[in-house]
Amino acid sequence: MTDVIVRIVLTVVIVLAEVGIGFFARQLAVRRLKTTVLDTWVIQTIGIAILVPFILIAIVLVLFFITMNSDFLVILWQGITSSLQIKDVRGAVLAIVGNITLTLLIIGLGVGTGRTVMRMVIGGRLAEHRLDINIRTLLARIMYGITLTVIVFWILSLWQVSIAVPVTVISALTVAFTFSIQDILKNLVAGLYILVERPFHIGDQITTANYTGQVENVQLRATRLRLVSGEEVSIPNALVFGGIVVNNTEYEQRRATIALIMLQDAFQQDETPAQVLKVVKEMENVLVKPAPTIAVSRFAGITGAFTESGTGYTGTEKTVFLILRFWMPGGRYQTVTEVMCALHSALPEVDLVVESSGGDV
Repeated sequence: MTDVIVRIVLTVVIVLAEVGIGFFARQLAVRRLKTTVLDTWVIQTIGIAILVPFILIAIVLVLFFITMNSDFLVILWQGITSSLQIKDVRGAVLAIVGNITLTLLIIGLGVGTGRTVMRMVIGGRLAEHRLDINIRTLLARIMYGITLTVIVFWILSLWQVSIAVPVTVISALTVAFTFSIQDILKNLVAGLYILVERPFHIGDQITTANYTGQVENVQLRATRLRLVSGEEVSIPNALVFGGIVVNNTEYEQRRATIALIMLQDAFQQDETPAQVLKVVKEMENVLVKPAPTIAVSRFAGITGAFTESGTGYTGTEKTVFLILRFWMPGGRYQTVTEVMCALHSALPEVDLVVESSGGDV
């Protein structure tokens, strides 16, 4: 009885020690590998590969201590194989287990390697050489596809599957699904054209027929936009490629337009435009070239005049409409608000309306 208790205690200690050492070694390796460019898939696969030998050693030692006779396992295995009347069961089982293990390792390392290559191509030395982000993304996806192709054929050769088999299957599936995936293929080709022709770059703000936002990614099927209102939308590449797209980021200068509405009695042909231009030119973010311009757009008669409180109109008065245009740096949309506030302070009796903000805000 004492001998059995000792064996159980030794078994528990061995299992805990080996598994603990294995997890400790795995943790050290994973922590070190996370500081490199390796993808999470590669790091986790290597971590599992480090842990497996410790588990196998624990299993072998546990069986040894339980039996206390190394020949016992051999006799047991021979009894199982002889009862099944299969001569090479051991070799077949070991081969299958080995192939499954290698297949899982190849998939983990292969996918991780492909993702690591994508990350290096998109944000590595090619970015330091200022290679276009669209070209980097295209190259990264090509490298990832090549990596996956190598993995597939490597696994097929591991399982001794003839290459003619997958080729035949792929050919049959291609013919069968060509008509059913026309839209997918159309979007795929359009996505490749977008990456190659570069009508816009990832990170640019664009305006399509229905949306305005920043390009977050050009995927195989769709282009992802982060709208100016905060939502994320995916637009099929075929619609983006075949439609009208305005690249707002390409414009370093944007023109804004403000309409000024005032009573004709308060309008002085020489003084009022000069006063407005003086206010605008003093603004910090209003560009000197092209110079701001102001012009009378129309005269009109309206029913009503401004009340003392400024809340409505009484009587019949004539008004004049002025159009102010000025230029500002691209992306500085708050300049319009600054100009509006400055004009309101200088001309409180004038109605101000933003006709064009110089972009979507």
